[in-house]
Amino acid sequence: MPGNAFVYGTLMADEVVKVLIKRVPTSKPAALKGYTRYQVKGQVFPAIVPSTAESKVQGKVLMDLSDKELEVLDVYESEEYYRATVMPILEDGSEIQADVYVWKDQYRHLLLDEEWSFEQFMREHHDDYLDMTRKFAEEELTEVNPAGAHPEGDLE
Repeated sequence: MPGNAFVYGTLMADEVVKVLIKRVPTSKPAALKGYTRYQVKGQVFPAIVPSTAESKVQGKVLMDLSDKELEVLDVYESEEYYRATVMPILEDGSEIQADVYVWKDQYRHLLLDEEWSFEQFMREHHDDYLDMTRKFAEEELTEVNPAGAHPEGDLE
């Protein structure tokens, strides 16, 4: 059954998503209330954790992902995250059910008290991160889905 994923970090870059699931799904800008995004110590990717009701994380919802594509994202996200079901708010004010990857409490000491910036990631780390993601996909994702996550393959 197709599902949605709220993304708030490196997966907001279409090129990263395409390397992982072999396509760029439809997406919609969204905000997730009740969470705060932090930088992870020594990393270029962020994490979110539950926070105050007033807190909000900007991101986007990747729409209509297959079970296989969600499984690929599960493998991609490291053991420090767990998948939760949330209700992000779209730009038109409506809510949509989506899965999100939330940082586990046991690793909270690795979070810096600094906001993570997508613009800074794109400017300073995008190319190297994309290369790393390609290597990860070659090494780790062939067992999950040897032909690519999308059942139709690359939809270019």
